[in-house]
Amino acid sequence: MKTLAFDVLKSPSLEEQLKEDHYISELDPLNADDRMPLVAAYNRNKDTIALVLQLVDMLPSVEEAADMDYFQACAAMRDIGIMLGSMKRHGVEPVHVIPELEEKLNLLGNTSDLPPRDTLIHYVRWNPEGKRERTYTGTDDERQLIKSVKVAIHPLYKAILSLDELYQLSLDDPEFVPKCEEVATYFDGMIKGVVNAKRNVSPQYFAEELRFYFDPIKLNEREYLGPGAVEMPVFIFDHILWNCDLSEKAYNEFKQAYVPYNQASVREFYYAYRQRPSLVNKVVRELDESVSYSETKMYSAKSLVKLFNLLKSFRAPHKKLADKAYEHASKDQYREKGSGGYEPGVLKYILELNLQALDRLKHSMQSYENR
Repeated sequence: MKTLAFDVLKSPSLEEQLKEDHYISELDPLNADDRMPLVAAYNRNKDTIALVLQLVDMLPSVEEAADMDYFQACAAMRDIGIMLGSMKRHGVEPVHVIPELEEKLNLLGNTSDLPPRDTLIHYVRWNPEGKRERTYTGTDDERQLIKSVKVAIHPLYKAILSLDELYQLSLDDPEFVPKCEEVATYFDGMIKGVVNAKRNVSPQYFAEELRFYFDPIKLNEREYLGPGAVEMPVFIFDHILWNCDLSEKAYNEFKQAYVPYNQASVREFYYAYRQRPSLVNKVVRELDESVSYSETKMYSAKSLVKLFNLLKSFRAPHKKLADKAYEHASKDQYREKGSGGYEPGVLKYILELNLQALDRLKHSMQSYENR
């Protein structure tokens, strides 16, 4: 009988989430530990034949793939994914040269309830540390890129959970401000991740080398994105806080593109909040409908402004970091789309929408205060 996954976001603690990740990272169902260190040299030498042969040698049979439990399937996809990204970086479509790959990827994807290729979760959360760490290049820049996401992703899950709890509170609830501060404390992990990337990942190396390993591959007559950082559920945090009810077609399509690359518990937040007003609009409505002025409500609203400012302090440097990376890209390496399959200009677009939501909140607070 196959082992079922823990419910990641609804697990009782961050420790439980880390426990599952560590367990998966320790697994080596394809006996790939001795093979994975060879990948960096193959990539430096653009040795596509070696990459293809190694992947063929690693692949489980259809029966073995079908028999894997959730944890084994996640670890297997992690290791296969390094090979997929490496081959595609050098212009090889994996399924075109290994046709039997498609059925096996579909089996592993079905078992893990994720797309039939590796995602950011495989590349970061389920990637072992130390000598067993899976990389495309073996460089310090890539290892620091992985670390930047790793220090941020678990606190982000906790921030989403706390934000969901904050949503249930009214402005005059004494728990509103402490809960808002709790959300901010967890979200600070995102800022630490950006700071680490800024300090330790060369923008030029990322733009001219690393990002190409995250290119989409063709499978099931469509494209599946690679493990770009855009798959992190910051968009779910935004969804709850300020944009689940936003009628911006382009941005809604952006969010919908990345929902499948997250686990079911994260996807559930996305679908649940599509039928609700965002937290900021809920607060604005509460202020607008209040009959009399309350210091408690105003204090709560101000704490929400602080949370928006923290989000801005992540998003603005993130945009600058992305812009800097693409400035360093040489003309022959430049692409209109980033590692997550989107144009870098989308970060400016999201920041502008974010600030518009903040302005709505501030305007409502000013009107409330002037009563």
